[in-house]
Amino acid sequence: MNIAFEHLALLPEILEKLTLIEKNMSNFESKRWMNVKEVGKYLGYSTDHIYKLRDEEFTEGIHFHKKGKLLFDRLEIDRWVIGGSNNLHQATKDRVNEIIESVLENHKKR
Repeated sequence: MNIAFEHLALLPEILEKLTLIEKNMSNFESKRWMNVKEVGKYLGYSTDHIYKLRDEEFTEGIHFHKKGKLLFDRLEIDRWVIGGSNNLHQATKDRVNEIIESVLENHKKR
């Protein structure tokens, strides 16, 4: 492998950028719970889009929790990204609808 001497001067800059990348990666790997801004950065979406996903796609208790502030579970977000929780999300919605219909039917009978 031949490396031109002028490229050797770039090594400190390359090392600095690699160190920054490593730091950012370790933050996301070690941090399980993320706020809206962090999950937006993690997924490459705006915070507005994250709120839209929360309303339309994400399920409370699975993808996120509200404990004084909105926190997203990185592991569940990862599952959602690869498509593993779409069926779970739909099953959750279906179950909630079944419960609501059951309650409404019982209420009408009274």
